[in-house]
Amino acid sequence: MAVSLNRLLPIRAIGPGICLIGRDRFSLIMEATPVNFSLRSLGDQDRLIHGYTAFLNGLHFPVELLVRSDVLRLDDYLGDLKSREEEIEPALRPSLGDYIDFIQEAVSVHHLLRRRFFVILPWQGSDSRSRPLRRGEVLWQEAEQELFRRRDIIIQGLRPLGIRLRMFSTEETFRFFYASLGGGQPLPPGVNWAWD
Repeated sequence: MAVSLNRLLPIRAIGPGICLIGRDRFSLIMEATPVNFSLRSLGDQDRLIHGYTAFLNGLHFPVELLVRSDVLRLDDYLGDLKSREEEIEPALRPSLGDYIDFIQEAVSVHHLLRRRFFVILPWQGSDSRSRPLRRGEVLWQEAEQELFRRRDIIIQGLRPLGIRLRMFSTEETFRFFYASLGGGQPLPPGVNWAWD
């Protein structure tokens, strides 16, 4: 039974890092750089835990954390290496061939995963049930202003922990939803990024 993606997640508009879901619910999406916790000393680990706890306890608005594991696709990378084989010195070509074989074998034997971390900030317009929906542009600007304020708080709170955040472009926001809801398949080429 096919379920309409729009019924599952009624996205009405997408902009740079922000999407409108339904009538008045907005989300801002950022990608976070991971911190390799297991390679830190015990003292550093304790400082990270206490810093993260203080950060979360200091928030006065909801935050969603998403960890997504995607199968790592290396076909383009391997194709690029093979195409450059003629450009390198002849003495190094056997090493490049061995490296390509090693990567192909590793990919075929092991399921290589790429783990990505996202911070999602939801916001909903106030008193949405008691008043008619305002013009979309006005509501979008109000949501953007509040979400950017929250984004700045999150960025400042996570920076001391070594976590950097990056907001998505409109295209990256499309790709995020497509990868999350489209079965992990890459977007087909030639997609029109304009939202109808």
